[in-house]
Amino acid sequence: MNFSRKQIIAASAIILLLLSFAFLDIGVKSSITNADSTTSAYSSGDPENLLSRDIILYVDQENGFDMMLEKQLIIAFEETGYSVTLTDEIKDDYSSQFVFVNVIDTDMFYTPLYSKSDVDVMFGFSSTGKTKYLDIEGSGDRKTVVFSSEDEDDYQLLAQGDITLYDETKGIFTYKSYQNHIAIEIARSVASGLDSQLKTRN
Repeated sequence: MNFSRKQIIAASAIILLLLSFAFLDIGVKSSITNADSTTSAYSSGDPENLLSRDIILYVDQENGFDMMLEKQLIIAFEETGYSVTLTDEIKDDYSSQFVFVNVIDTDMFYTPLYSKSDVDVMFGFSSTGKTKYLDIEGSGDRKTVVFSSEDEDDYQLLAQGDITLYDETKGIFTYKSYQNHIAIEIARSVASGLDSQLKTRN
């Protein structure tokens, strides 16, 4: 079966259009986004020294969206004034300020013209880098932030919180563009939420 030049060009254009909606970050859109955040924090000792602006960041990696979120978290923290070092392993003690972010649940509906999402995110911070009281893996059994009487550091600050993000977006946009939009909103909420906690204790 022979195809005319017009048919080949039309088929190629359709294929390119489909590929762009699958892989490119392009679009014109407007969004309504609500991010509800709750944070539990606890400190002990006398904060004689100001908290550092350097953090070690761990993002639980399950899929491509988590990788996208990691990039946006770096940008959000750096825009807030922090220097970020990434880690890809869970340790008991990082010996430096430590932040983790874990996407617990994602319900994302996408079409090129209208999309919506419900996303639950858990995040936390340890000023000493010790993680035994933080629910990094999202098991849900250590929601309350407390210290043991055996802790001997001069000063410690722990913070852990949850973000529930709801978004509706309209326009014309690719799937990657929509995912990136959600990642940006989560990253900004995490960075601003933790930064406000740290500033109240400096």
